[in-house]
Amino acid sequence: MKKQVKRYVSILAILLFAVLLGMAGQTVRAAEIAPIYIEAQVLPSDEPTYDVQVTVRNLGTDWEGTVRLKTETGLGYGSDTDCAYDTALSLPEGSTKQFTVRLPKDSIERTDGYVRVTLLDSKMNSVADKTFPKLLQDSRDALSMGILSDAYASLTYLDMGGNELYYGDRTRPIKLTQLQQGNLVPSLNGLAFLVIDSFNTQALTDEERTAIESWVDKGGMLIVGTGSQAKNTLDGLPFLEIEYSEADDTQVNDFGWDDFVDTSKLTMVEFSDPKDTLGGYYQYLQCGAPWGDGSVSLLPCALTDLGALDADAYLNEGTQESLVERFLNNAVDMAKAPYQSGTAQYDTDYNLERIFTILGRGSNRLQFGGLKLLVVVYVIFVGPVLYLILRALKKRDLYWIAVPIASLAGIFLIYWAGRGFEVASTSVYSVSMEDLSDKEHVTTYLRCYDAGHTEWSLPLADGYTYAGPMMGSRYYYSDEREGNYYQRIQKEGERFAVGIRPEKGFEDAYFMAGKAAQPHTGTLSWDGDKTVTNETQWDFPYFAVITDDSLLIYRNLAAGERFSLADSTCEYMETVTRLRTNSKGYSYSSNSYMPAEAYYYGYLREMMWDDDDKEARKDIDIKAALGMGISYACVRAQSDDVIIVGVTPDWNKAAEGGCSEVSYGCLYAIVEE
Repeated sequence: MKKQVKRYVSILAILLFAVLLGMAGQTVRAAEIAPIYIEAQVLPSDEPTYDVQVTVRNLGTDWEGTVRLKTETGLGYGSDTDCAYDTALSLPEGSTKQFTVRLPKDSIERTDGYVRVTLLDSKMNSVADKTFPKLLQDSRDALSMGILSDAYASLTYLDMGGNELYYGDRTRPIKLTQLQQGNLVPSLNGLAFLVIDSFNTQALTDEERTAIESWVDKGGMLIVGTGSQAKNTLDGLPFLEIEYSEADDTQVNDFGWDDFVDTSKLTMVEFSDPKDTLGGYYQYLQCGAPWGDGSVSLLPCALTDLGALDADAYLNEGTQESLVERFLNNAVDMAKAPYQSGTAQYDTDYNLERIFTILGRGSNRLQFGGLKLLVVVYVIFVGPVLYLILRALKKRDLYWIAVPIASLAGIFLIYWAGRGFEVASTSVYSVSMEDLSDKEHVTTYLRCYDAGHTEWSLPLADGYTYAGPMMGSRYYYSDEREGNYYQRIQKEGERFAVGIRPEKGFEDAYFMAGKAAQPHTGTLSWDGDKTVTNETQWDFPYFAVITDDSLLIYRNLAAGERFSLADSTCEYMETVTRLRTNSKGYSYSSNSYMPAEAYYYGYLREMMWDDDDKEARKDIDIKAALGMGISYACVRAQSDDVIIVGVTPDWNKAAEGGCSEVSYGCLYAIVEE
């Protein structure tokens, strides 16, 4: 018995010693890791990137590994795990190092989330990290909201807690400005929104009222809160010509507020528009209408009252931020100004991404139909057909020998037929965009895939200064497993590499990269006789001209050639528009296509799905590249500019290493009419 007790005591002592030793080891490791200082800030830049300067200071022992930077929206979208930006770093004891991570703005949908910097060891285990909320938000890109109110402090929630609002071409933060009568008129020009709430507007001068009305007409968005403060707030704005009365429960339901907030805690009013000032236009949650290039919105409650509600007053998992975002979006939707460039950019960017997926589907794309037929014939042959043949020859006893021989022959035939489908290296399709009037920048888009399931990475050619994922692609190709992110941008020294960790073979990844352009001699010129002159060194098998609301596609524009559109056969022609508006001045869907839409729907898709026109599909890849150039150039031009885009194959390769790349160059010129 005593021996057993001693044995148990010895075992417990050993276990206790092991635990203490492990804790000591963890303490030592923590001591080695803890004294690492991480800081990040966004540097001022006019480039198309967010330049994040990362500072890492090591107060412990020597460390070597990877510094990973990643953006997180915190909104549950696919972009939460879209891409990791990895920088290899050696950090000796006591040293401090700074480096810059350049994130393409076109790869970032929102900037109201987090930027997380993580230090990873050689086994990609996290040893330290730090989070920076809203690091990428830039006050220069913010939407300015002026607030004219005697209760400004009660309205600061209108910035939605730093969350962003979609405006024009992307989301932007809201910057609040407190207004007084003394600074109202000079402040208007810098505002996107003007909120008037809980303010006696009868104190406004005629000059101030006229200035407000003129500001709205030029594109400003006026939002007026009413409710318990309706008399003070509306009576001094006679140009609205709106009448109001306290609303009953039925009228409140007409506004749709009951879906979002407990209206029993708010004083709500009903509006009437006897002179049709707002055109009888009632938007969800508010009354309002387009007004010139801007909009006017009237809310049935006072915003100060709305801000005083507690969280329990919001229904269906709604929040104060989501309700504010809803009525701000309504105001934006009614205004024309945000769409003068925003609609065009959204449409063209969206179609650029869709057109890019067509690359690689030309006549040389893999066709598995014949191989499938061979497999089906083989399966049928080694079954009943072989048996019937042997029975007819009265050699059924040889079936057990014939089946293995036929199987080996079938395997050989399938292997021989399938050799053409081997992909020995990563395949890349790249399209580079160059503005012949801008000698400074090149943007390259890359579509890459590999036959294998394992992670792959491709170094980019010299000269590229940033890289990132294409914005739209992250929703379909984002994943996170074991701390490794699906899409990765790696930097070592001055070189970049792009790659993914695929779930299956032939899985696509879409990237964009930018570099400084080499100076070009020559351009694509246009004259009043509708003649294009190719003053470059490249031949263009296909080129496009967008002029007089027409998209025109032609073939074969040689270097140095003067090409008359009137004397040439047009490959494709479509009537297009650069901006959609209706009589009230706001954007809407119509039957008139944007140039990129017309090219995608009317030209590429019909050609791609027309099985009888194999000759037309022969050049589908170069035609897709031209469509990307059209999309890219259109968003950078004014609605009345002439756009000329030429496409040429065998362009400068964007990727290096073990890959097979098909590259195209799109050169374009924008000519003012």
